[in-house]
Amino acid sequence: MTELFARLKQRKLVQWTLAYVAFAFALLQGVDIVAQRFVWPASIEQLLILALAIGFCITLVLAWYHGERGAQRVSGTELGILAMLLVIGGGLLWRFGHAAPAAAQALAPATSPAAALSKSVAVLPFVNMSGDPANEYFSDGVTEEILNALAQVPDLKVAARTSAFAFKGKAEDLRAVGRVLGVATVLEGSVQRAGDEVRITAQLIDARNGYHLWSEKYDRKLTNIFTVEDEISQAITEKLKVQLGGTGAGPLVAQATVDPRAHDFYLRGLTLLAARSVSEAVAAFQQAVTIDPGYAHAWAALAEAQALLPTYGPDAMQTANADAIKSARRALTLAPGNAQAYVALGMVYGNQRRWADADRVLRHAVQLAPGDAEVLNQYAQFLEAVGQLDAALVQLDRALQRDPLSGVSGAIRVQLRLNLHRDTPATAAARIGDIVAAHPESLFVHRSATLIYLALRRYPEAEVQVRQAGLINGSDPDAMALVIRGIADPSQRARALRSLETDAGNANLRRDPVVHALYLMQLDERDRALDLLERQDFSRSSTITQLLWLWPFDPVREDPRFKAVLARLDLPYTPTAANTP
Repeated sequence: MTELFARLKQRKLVQWTLAYVAFAFALLQGVDIVAQRFVWPASIEQLLILALAIGFCITLVLAWYHGERGAQRVSGTELGILAMLLVIGGGLLWRFGHAAPAAAQALAPATSPAAALSKSVAVLPFVNMSGDPANEYFSDGVTEEILNALAQVPDLKVAARTSAFAFKGKAEDLRAVGRVLGVATVLEGSVQRAGDEVRITAQLIDARNGYHLWSEKYDRKLTNIFTVEDEISQAITEKLKVQLGGTGAGPLVAQATVDPRAHDFYLRGLTLLAARSVSEAVAAFQQAVTIDPGYAHAWAALAEAQALLPTYGPDAMQTANADAIKSARRALTLAPGNAQAYVALGMVYGNQRRWADADRVLRHAVQLAPGDAEVLNQYAQFLEAVGQLDAALVQLDRALQRDPLSGVSGAIRVQLRLNLHRDTPATAAARIGDIVAAHPESLFVHRSATLIYLALRRYPEAEVQVRQAGLINGSDPDAMALVIRGIADPSQRARALRSLETDAGNANLRRDPVVHALYLMQLDERDRALDLLERQDFSRSSTITQLLWLWPFDPVREDPRFKAVLARLDLPYTPTAANTP
């Protein structure tokens, strides 16, 4: 062995190996960052790793050969061969990377990429031309209703609201919008409202070349708003019918008569719900169903908003759950195929730990609306809550195909991939940094970023995020930041623990026992965390069992007390294999 090591040293194999490993690591990190920005498929990095592995073997052979000759000089011929291999590899890397959708990690399509892309559209926010900013909700609501109508067309990919609305107020080149959202066509337009009169203009543009495919102007009474929305949706499907193989569909927008005042409150509620102003959204939807008790879509939206109330505020969980179930059932009585109502039921059943019931209704929602990004996102969150992390990641990837700029889905995905050790710390940090920059107003994103930066031990960044979350939800940023500093510095833990347990500024961290226990674990208070979890009635107190599967609980994962808590929650739950979406 001594002689072998001496020969290896003589031929400088150790030096070549270390140099090659350093080069390969730096190259992979650089490609990984670029791949995240352009959302290249994982197969590209897998091919690169394979090429580097082959290159490593070649490097060792060259090192031995030249060491045997007593010289470490590579010939021009050898350099030419290596350069040719690099050019071929670089060409393949560019070819596949450039063809990948620019903002969503694509799964293998059943049809050709060109055919799949042609069956796609993004509905950008219609411009409010009314001269009154207070009417913004109306133009946004009309946009969303057209978007939802198009989402019903079989085989048509429709970019979700979050991603489409990311371009609101921005003078972006529509070809760039198409590349970012991974769609072939873009619908844009304007809404001008005056009294009970409305003018809607719309135009469909080929995002690949910027050419107009169709345009139209509609002057109608507000009582006919649904007819206009349906006409626009039908015109688009008619224009794309060659790619869609012919649709022949009936009305895409429900033609039932709805009181215009109820519709107005419904549109207000949609905008508020999208911004996660949940209490205000509930109030708007309640106004809508009070004016028009037969308005199924308003009942379904009300159910979803009520189900979200405990997560975004101090509302009593049992009351919110009961209200959401009542509203969802009313919606389904009026419209049995309403996927949003089933999602609301699934959210409530999940809060109540009725895992099998939640599984059943959420699966049904996915079957009713397989292309709805919010449905897929909620199903993914359910799978994460019951401990099926790999399955949750699959559903999140499907959601992000339709909604590549979603802050919620994107943040959950970073958290899941980090928890499953699918991403390096550098990759996770880059991804969550981009998401935070794109969604500075999102409480959910800042909360998720806090946990991710804590996992990465990037404590200054975690403190920035927890301060932002405190500013958004009205908590004391200094009190919350003190907890982060206690996690980072053992000498400050006693003070941080007192603040977490007693300070009014940290009431939001104590409101949900799983969140409370998670921060206790990070302050190295395992017994306190387990005591807290053991005495909880989770059906009354927590909506975030997803956090039980995160890394802070790893130190007690095998503790009998922690296992008993999971058993009391009937976790982990394994969904039935039948009818898997």
